[in-house]
Amino acid sequence: MKLNITALVGVAAGSLGVVIGVLIPKPLQTYGLAVVTGTTRPDPAMQGYVDKVDALIEQWGCEYIARERNTLMMEGDGGPLTVVMACPGSTLQNGIDLYNSPEYQELVEQRKPFTDWDFRLVQGRF
Repeated sequence: MKLNITALVGVAAGSLGVVIGVLIPKPLQTYGLAVVTGTTRPDPAMQGYVDKVDALIEQWGCEYIARERNTLMMEGDGGPLTVVMACPGSTLQNGIDLYNSPEYQELVEQRKPFTDWDFRLVQGRF
């Protein structure tokens, strides 16, 4: 069996690159996070809220990590809805600004009759 030196060097270099890449410390990324738990009563008006809030969070550079209506509750007495949203590169203050923005406050008033939510903002690093 003939040894292909070029292939051997390529595999060794690639392996070394992976090992070094894993060992080099990565800077922590800051995320503005929103965590919502609670209950939502079904109503056609909530679809308008969902459509508008989706567009708003996209505009702010955020994305859903989880958005489930029937999560498994292991402790506590909140409702089955769980939403986790992350905004890469954002801070807690950015989350406060989004929450207090006139655009979102209009949506809060739209959803209030149909929701009983706990709404938390937090800054994460990972």
